Amino acid sequence: MIIDSHVHIGRLDDSPYAATTFEQNLASLLKEMRSAGVDKALILPGYRKHEKTDPLMRTVLKVTEGRKNVFITGSIDVLDHSQDDIDELDGLMAKRRIIGIKLYPGYQHFFPYDPVCEPIYKLCLKHDVPVIFHSGDTLSTGETAAKVRYAHPLAIDDVAADHPDLKIVIAHMGNPWFLDCAEVLYKNNNVYADLSGLVVRTPLDSPYGRLLRAKINELIVFSSPRKLLYGTDWPLGEMKPYLKFVKSLGLGKTDLDYVMYKNAAWLFGV
Repeated sequence: MIIDSHVHIGRLDDSPYAATTFEQNLASLLKEMRSAGVDKALILPGYRKHEKTDPLMRTVLKVTEGRKNVFITGSIDVLDHSQDDIDELDGLMAKRRIIGIKLYPGYQHFFPYDPVCEPIYKLCLKHDVPVIFHSGDTLSTGETAAKVRYAHPLAIDDVAADHPDLKIVIAHMGNPWFLDCAEVLYKNNNVYADLSGLVVRTPLDSPYGRLLRAKINELIVFSSPRKLLYGTDWPLGEMKPYLKFVKSLGLGKTDLDYVMYKNAAWLFGV
């Protein structure tokens, strides 16, 4: 079993998916999943109020309707939302149409411990679904310049400590702050991290590929492979090369099973 816990169906510049429709991107995702032997995937929508690059939650729900092997997280504009938006998420979580929520601190310029996030955390606790934080490296694209200080994984420790029953996923392992991420994982039983978006368009044997492998192994020694989830950040990361990369980490079968599907199956209930 393989569960890719971090994929998108948005448009990606300088790629075959730059000028395609979201429906076409979904078809490409499903085709690549079949080719790579990936059984299930979790699609993360965008938070912006327009759909130039990333589809909104409602669009993803529409284009994936009837699909049995893809699941969806919710999304929300943290700095500009209404009670109606919260109520919509509440209803979708109750029906299991969304199984978590993705937040983007570095792109939206808020810290995870900001009180504005509390209604979102209460929803996730109510429905026992995870909150996923974009963390670490943050592309300087979009309407507002990204600021990485908001995306540092240490800020997530406040949320984990204040909400010990809240399931939390640190996306991208806080790259390049791997040891900081490792400390948050080690300290908090309720925090996990995904491997997505780390080695993309880069040969595995390149200097960067070797560096990332060493950093990930360092994190594993500090915390545990049983706190990690497999994810690619598709279409940014292609599935077959990413599977090869994760399998090159040298994990034993039992630990690899937790990474590849057991942790995601438990966290998201899939």
